[in-house]
Amino acid sequence: MDNPVQIDLKGCILRPQMAQRPSRPKPVIRRWVAEIEAPLHAQVRSELGLASTTAARNLIKGGGVRVSDEVVKIPSEMVRVGQEISAPESKEARKLESADAPKSIRPADDLPFEILYEDDDLFCYMKPAGWVAASPNPRVDTSFTRVKEFLIARDLEQGNVERPVHFVNMLDKDSSGIAVVVRDIALRRRLQEKWGEFRFESYLLLRGEMPEDGEFSARRKPGEKYSAKKFPFRKMRSGGRFTILRVQAGLQDIPEILPGLRHHNCMVCGLGQDAPDPLGRQGVHLFRAVLTDQTLDAMWEVKTRMPKEFLRVVK
Repeated sequence: MDNPVQIDLKGCILRPQMAQRPSRPKPVIRRWVAEIEAPLHAQVRSELGLASTTAARNLIKGGGVRVSDEVVKIPSEMVRVGQEISAPESKEARKLESADAPKSIRPADDLPFEILYEDDDLFCYMKPAGWVAASPNPRVDTSFTRVKEFLIARDLEQGNVERPVHFVNMLDKDSSGIAVVVRDIALRRRLQEKWGEFRFESYLLLRGEMPEDGEFSARRKPGEKYSAKKFPFRKMRSGGRFTILRVQAGLQDIPEILPGLRHHNCMVCGLGQDAPDPLGRQGVHLFRAVLTDQTLDAMWEVKTRMPKEFLRVVK
C-alpha cells in the first residue's frame, strides 16, 4: 500500500517521511577445533553454551554450522578429533532456544557452593578445599549432603516429583574443583565406568620450578613399559619458590605424574608428609571436565576458575 500524502491546515503538501531500516549486524562466527569425538549437536551446544539440545539441532538444520568448511545439516553426524567447526556466536544462536530451557546458572543463596552447570540430567558444583565430598557416616557434614538436601527441597518447592541424587566423582577433603552429581542411577554407572576416558584439566600448586611446557608419561604398574597415555602441561605462573602448573589430568591421575614432578625436583603443595603446605590444603584443583554419554547422545563441558589462594602464593 502506498504511503498517503498528508496536507496540513494551510494546504501545504507534506511529503511522507520514509523510515530507514536499520542495518542488521553481521553475526559473529566462532571457530574451534574438536577435542573429542562426539555428535555435531553436542559439540555445538557445549561450545556455544546453548541451554538445550533442541537449540543446537535447529541451528545445524538451518545451515548455520560448518565442519571442515562444509555446511553440515545433520545434527547427529560424528565429528572427529581435530576437525574445525564454525557456527554463529551464542548471542545469535540463543534466538533459536526452546522455551523449556534449563534453569539459569547462578550461586544459590541457601547453597554454600557455586553452581557451575545444571540441566535435567547433570548438576555440577565447585567443592571448596576443607569439605568432605561424601561419607557413609550420616553424622559427617559433607558437600554432597548439602547439595542433595538443596536439590530435593527445590523439587518439593517447585511442585516436582522428588528425584534421587547420586554423586559421581570423589574429591579429597583438602583438594578443590568440579564435583558432579546426577539424578539417575543408570547415568551415574555409565559415567563412572567411562571416567578414566574423559578429558580433565587441573591446576597444581608446586614448590619448585618447572619448564614452560612439556608432558608427563604415565607408568601404570611397576615393571611395565610406559603406557601411551600422556599428560601435557603448561606453566601458568611462577614466583619465589612456587609454580602454578596447568596439566591435562584429573585428580585420579595425580599419582601417575608425581614421578615426573620429582624428576624436576618439584612437589605438590600439601600432598604428602614432606611437602610444603603454605595454604593448609592440597595444591590440587580440578578446573575442567569434558564428559560424554552415548545413551543420552550428550556432551558436557564444565569449567571453573583458578583458586585465588594459588595466585597469592606465587606473587
